[in-house]
Amino acid sequence: MDQVQAFPAWRQSALADPAGVVLVTSHRACWKETSENSLDGIARCIADGIDIGEIDVRTTRDGALVLMHDETVDRTTDGQGAVAELSLDQIRRLRLRQRGGGADTAMTARRVPTLQEALALARGRILLNLDVKAAQIPVLVAAIMETDTVRDVLLNVDTDADPRLLAWVRSLGIAMQVLYFDNRAGADRAAQWQALPRLQPTSLQLIFRDPDVIGQARQAVQSEPVRIFVNTMALDIASGHPMDLSGSYLDSEAIRHPEQVWGPLIERGASIIQTDEPQRLLRWLRQQGWR
Repeated sequence: MDQVQAFPAWRQSALADPAGVVLVTSHRACWKETSENSLDGIARCIADGIDIGEIDVRTTRDGALVLMHDETVDRTTDGQGAVAELSLDQIRRLRLRQRGGGADTAMTARRVPTLQEALALARGRILLNLDVKAAQIPVLVAAIMETDTVRDVLLNVDTDADPRLLAWVRSLGIAMQVLYFDNRAGADRAAQWQALPRLQPTSLQLIFRDPDVIGQARQAVQSEPVRIFVNTMALDIASGHPMDLSGSYLDSEAIRHPEQVWGPLIERGASIIQTDEPQRLLRWLRQQGWR
């Protein structure tokens, strides 16, 4: 088996093993070097040896699945309008802006990818974390099956998702990641913890201010092998405002003192870290002998 073919099997087995190596996830697929949610971004992550590329999925007016974070195409392309109100053909004509977009960024020749194009590129090369903004799970599963990428994805789901539907997804061999919000106003923490055993996720994404929740999560899922996924992105790409995903454990500090940000999260039990600095994190993990 050649090296490229070996990588997905290695990552898939590592994904299912909480005691395995720390996995690096690139927020919106290496957007800083290319364009947000682009095929070039996924390719850059592959070239840099990043384990997981996170992408956002939305549905067009005519039912196609495309990569787009915002409800509209305004920020990241040369077009305007809501994804849900545009056809795939209309979105295909748009060009992506450089990096995170915005009116002051350069236009590129890149186009908005379909989910199938992204999956085909990733197949056998990198795992894709599917952040579902607006899409039906059965339609997503159809795209995954069509591209033969069952072992190349990590599908994000909420704790209130239909457990029967998720059982079907799990039966197909698709890894799932449940989102737990510790700091969302009105969040029912007890109900979220209680939902975990029946959902049987591969990983649990924690949104928190107090890192003690990582220990609480490990206790809640100790009967099942579950990866703990945390985010260290500091600022929202679109607005520049704090994302408030992980308290004071942020990329902006990790650039100078990774041992004070990524180090304590790993020591507490985090085993997948999503970041806007994936190359830097991977390099630091290697320096520490953790990769």
